Amino acid sequence: MPRHQFANAVWQEENAMEAADFRQLLTDNPKLQQWIDQSKSLTVNILHADTSQNGEEVLWGSLIYKQSRHARDAQDVFHFYVSPELLVTSTLDFEEDLDMPRHLMIQQMEVAESPIEVMMILLWGMVGSVLHKIDGFEERLHHLLWNIKEHNNRKTLESIEEVRHEILLWKHLIMGFREISMAIEETFGGDIHEGREYKRTAKRIDRCVMLVESYEDEIRNMVDMENVVANYRGNEIVKTLTVLTTLFTPVMAWGALWGMNFRIMPELDLRYGYVMSIAVILISTFMLYLYFKQKGWTGDILRSIDNKGKPKQRQD
Repeated sequence: MPRHQFANAVWQEENAMEAADFRQLLTDNPKLQQWIDQSKSLTVNILHADTSQNGEEVLWGSLIYKQSRHARDAQDVFHFYVSPELLVTSTLDFEEDLDMPRHLMIQQMEVAESPIEVMMILLWGMVGSVLHKIDGFEERLHHLLWNIKEHNNRKTLESIEEVRHEILLWKHLIMGFREISMAIEETFGGDIHEGREYKRTAKRIDRCVMLVESYEDEIRNMVDMENVVANYRGNEIVKTLTVLTTLFTPVMAWGALWGMNFRIMPELDLRYGYVMSIAVILISTFMLYLYFKQKGWTGDILRSIDNKGKPKQRQD
């Protein structure tokens, strides 16, 4: 497989973590061999370091750097082993990802000061790919923000849950990059954090973290807004039903009274009993309405009903 020899670094790419690839390049370390076995069915990031010998520190692990939001198993994994003398990684498909231009990254690696810097250049490209995809997420988030205002319904709530799940996936991915960045400084120490490529990649990771955390706050505010609107609508529905039910109480009460089948009921013999019964029902209902209006229990309901069919006035 390709072996890139730069001025101050060596980068070896391998197809798979099998006996003929990674195992023959790495030291006879039980932890390394265990890592190779674990990485065959990876579900979470793996990261290990060996700092037992000064000047011969090594860092190795597996990073999930792509994750589909539709399928759990649709993910891309990057395996790496980095030491002050050598960088060994699994093969990256540069042609598939336009955000990782191979020729430009190779040019950067030509002047890298160490294999560690080459590793940071690879991470820089991966994080750049994540940032580009987050831009698409930002556009969907913007549309959803206005849908909450204009079309607040069950479908909007489902969309909020989808973007909330997606932002958690982004957060999980970025956490892996950030952990590796911190582990590199922890493992190799010295002035590694002063290197140009390390600074550049660390800044890009921080920018990614800032965006994800900001979008997470926006989604949290969307959920709060959705809850407020849903609670308000629920309260308005209950209030409207309560008021309407109460206003029809006189109709039900008088109807129940005069619907009795007693033999002697004086109202049955009245000449204008039917008209009087209607008048009593209307007057009692109107008095009940005046009482509600005086208490201010019907103002919002009546205003919303009156304005429902009126066109909105343009404000210049």
